Amino acid sequence: MFESCLQIRENFSDYLEGQCTPEMLRSIRYHLNYCPVCGDELELTEMLHADLRALPRRRVPPELDLRLRVRLSQELHGNLLERLLVRFENALQPLLLPASAGVLTAIICFGLIMGSGAVPTTKIPDVPLQFSTPPRIRTLAPMDFPIGDQGVVVVTHIAADGQVLDYKVLSGQNSPEMLQHLDRIIYFSVFQPATMFGKPTNGHMVLSLRRITVRG
Repeated sequence: MFESCLQIRENFSDYLEGQCTPEMLRSIRYHLNYCPVCGDELELTEMLHADLRALPRRRVPPELDLRLRVRLSQELHGNLLERLLVRFENALQPLLLPASAGVLTAIICFGLIMGSGAVPTTKIPDVPLQFSTPPRIRTLAPMDFPIGDQGVVVVTHIAADGQVLDYKVLSGQNSPEMLQHLDRIIYFSVFQPATMFGKPTNGHMVLSLRRITVRG
């Protein structure tokens, strides 16, 4: 099944972990019976696996674990439609190129024919196009924690898919307890990304979180 020692050695990890097919298993064992060099390499690979299993496991900090879980949940639920749209556009792209060329040729011919006509003038000023838009908040998570009379001002980095990449406290409380509350409200909120020429792009947004007191 395998033609060289290199191919045999590339499958040593699967061989040691019991992930090989019956055909691969028979081929590797047959090769090891006649190749002592690969046998030595297999022993080294076994020692490396044993050393890796003996390494201590490090626990993820609670704040990082929360961010990873929130980001994973948002990726699983938010990007499904985008992936389907990308696949649909990729499937239509070979069909759209010939059609676009035909439409462009027709537009050029029409422009050459009508070029001699008079162009009407107007006194209405041109409306400037909005080339870029800043990020916006779609849904802000509820604030169920005290933020003080001065409030908290943070700047958030919003990705092109509307997800929060990170944030920084500009003013207000900056204690570990306050950062945990800010993690929940910022990473659980839904944002509309910034746009450049109609396409989503990365951007920054400044949020001012203040306590509002209503007196009857």
